[in-house]
Amino acid sequence: MPGYLRNLNLWPPSHNMVVNGLRATWIIVVLWYEVCTFDHVLHDCQWPDTHQPDAPNARIARVLVVADPQIADHRSYPNRNFLMKALGQFIIDLNLRRSWHSTINRMQPHAVVFLGDLMDNGRATMSNSEYNPYAARFFDIFNLRDLSIPTFFLPGNHDLGLGEEFSFSLEAATRYTSHFGPLNHKTTIGNHTVLFINAIGLVEEDVVRADRGYSYDNWPAVAGGSVEFVKRFSGHEHASPIVLFTHIPLARPFDADCGPLRERGTIRQGHGLGYQNTLSNEASQFLLRSLGPSLIFSGDDHDYCEYSHPLPFPSASGSTAAREITVKSFSMAMGIHQPGFQLLSLISRVPVMETLTQLPNSPPSLLDTPCFLPDQLGIYLNIYLPFILLSVLSLLAFNAHRTLAGGNKHTHRQPEVSPLPKYSERSPSRRNNDYELYQRSLGQSVSEDSDEDPMLPLPVTKPAGPAYSNKFRGRSSSSLVFYLPGRRRRISLSLPCSKANRRVHEVGLLRGFFSDMVDVAWPPLLAFCIAAWCTTHV
Repeated sequence: MPGYLRNLNLWPPSHNMVVNGLRATWIIVVLWYEVCTFDHVLHDCQWPDTHQPDAPNARIARVLVVADPQIADHRSYPNRNFLMKALGQFIIDLNLRRSWHSTINRMQPHAVVFLGDLMDNGRATMSNSEYNPYAARFFDIFNLRDLSIPTFFLPGNHDLGLGEEFSFSLEAATRYTSHFGPLNHKTTIGNHTVLFINAIGLVEEDVVRADRGYSYDNWPAVAGGSVEFVKRFSGHEHASPIVLFTHIPLARPFDADCGPLRERGTIRQGHGLGYQNTLSNEASQFLLRSLGPSLIFSGDDHDYCEYSHPLPFPSASGSTAAREITVKSFSMAMGIHQPGFQLLSLISRVPVMETLTQLPNSPPSLLDTPCFLPDQLGIYLNIYLPFILLSVLSLLAFNAHRTLAGGNKHTHRQPEVSPLPKYSERSPSRRNNDYELYQRSLGQSVSEDSDEDPMLPLPVTKPAGPAYSNKFRGRSSSSLVFYLPGRRRRISLSLPCSKANRRVHEVGLLRGFFSDMVDVAWPPLLAFCIAAWCTTHV
């Protein structure tokens, strides 16, 4: 070790130096990754109309698109024990709250669209007394009841259930509509027609249609279903561009590329218990032919994907292809590194006195861009976990060094031995009395077997405390006997055996280690709680 560290009393490090150093480092790490990371990641996230040249009388409607939050409950991870379920649900909810709070405060949209899969087990069979608090937790996490922003919902397969399964509730659709609104609906935002299609109902109706051998043109649509909704809408002329929202993506070729922003793989047709990766080719062409959308947003896949569908005729915006954006999941628990959301800007040139949703027909513009959230799971696994291991090893090594060096504050200290009296200045009897008092003060037994003058032994002492008793965990102790000439005094010293001595060091090491762990852990945990509250409430 360099000499200047020793001269500065920096080596070996003191107990306070080690504990306070780890505390300070942990607090800095927690504040950066729990507070500053969201601002850092979202710093470059801007509305796509920001860099557009200002146009006279232009009105902009900004829509925040969120996909697959999938609020977890006790059914989400059936193979975990109660403690791990509760911990997982707490961490996921906290991350959703923090992500939403940071996003909504920074972006300040004019409207919000949720692309389905609002709750992970909204389709499960449960009583209303269980479903109502479950749905209330969704609204509480996203603070929707206190926001004065128009919010639109779309059902997903985790909300309604897809196919026939005994664990899917027959009341799922009724419960969904009572809390989140209609399954199929339309609205107008910024001179654009916005359609919300119940893709789950469309898939189920599409299966029945195909089994019965009907085409979409002659299929007697189910009353109140998705096919009837689309046919009724397409029966009228619509001059404004159409933005289509569907939970399940439209069909595309098997090897279709999703673009560079996707984390892995692509979207391929497939289905299983309660899900279907894409709509069928017939259902997809039915939507494209009947609606002619200018832009499509979908969810369900959890990862980002961008694909252009050719249109049979130009859309209202004049495009011969419809871009479909599959939006990233907003949740950290959906198997992707970085969750995300989509920003949609709807631009129209309108008279100054017109309102946002009552605009005359004018050439609009649609702009969108993805935004990404921090890799929270990566922070836990790649930052916190290694640093926890490093802290544990550091404290363990420090306490081991301190114990072996005899400086562990949790080991028993030997009592100080007072200096021996100067026997040369006293009489023999006075020397003997003083010597007896001295030995008794050390807990040593003195026996008189000789009249010879005493000969003083080396200063020795018997450490006090239960760890050094003869009955320490059933261990016997060894005795060291001094024979003193003169008065034939015999001094018996009880010393702990080597195994007991090792046990003492082990007890001191573990006690010091766990005490230091608590001393290091509580300040960053307090900082974590304060940061969590501030990032979800302030």
